[in-house]
Amino acid sequence: MSQKNKYGIRCPKCEHEQQVDLYDSLNIGEEEELKFALMANEINVIECDSCSFQFRVDKNLLYHDPDNNLMVYLFNAPLDQLEAAQEEFLTTVQSLNRALPEDVEAPQVHLVLSRGELVERIFMHEASLNERIIEYIKYQVHSNNLESIDPQVKLLLFNAQDSTADHLCFIVQDVESEKLEGMLEYKREAYDAYIEMFEKDDEVGNIFELFPGPYISARALLLNQKKAEG
Repeated sequence: MSQKNKYGIRCPKCEHEQQVDLYDSLNIGEEEELKFALMANEINVIECDSCSFQFRVDKNLLYHDPDNNLMVYLFNAPLDQLEAAQEEFLTTVQSLNRALPEDVEAPQVHLVLSRGELVERIFMHEASLNERIIEYIKYQVHSNNLESIDPQVKLLLFNAQDSTADHLCFIVQDVESEKLEGMLEYKREAYDAYIEMFEKDDEVGNIFELFPGPYISARALLLNQKKAEG
């Protein structure tokens, strides 16, 4: 079941402090309406008791859709806190596995660092797209357009709504402001070609070497490569 807990929150506008109920986890199998609330940016949105200002509280969140065999852990943090995110992710997964009956197979749990990435992963899963191949495509797009889509300041997100049978769509987002700045298309036949290529026995390990997980991100890979180059 979905879980809530009380948290002390300070209003970003008037600095009034109050106790509020916030979601720690969403179980879509039991409360499907929570999925639509997430997509509408209505989860963990509160109103200040003092000034009536409404704002979203970004916090860690476990998303579980048992009917579609999808579990995603959102560790709300910037990329430079990835190590801490992965440590907490491992602790969370171990706790989940311990709580399972012995005859139940442990689910695969995805790790994301933002609400946008959470929504993206849900759409990706529903479209039956391979998240590593999608990130490989992003890797290629960033690498070929470093001046206009610099991974230091720009983020690419899969856009399910505008994707078609012929093209996959991606949104360009500014990392700091979270403003959506544009959209680009990528031929679906190229995605299919990558799937075919990486399914070969001599290639399958390469995609896992690039994106070993648990956090699968082209942007993280590119920034790590840049850091290693000095």
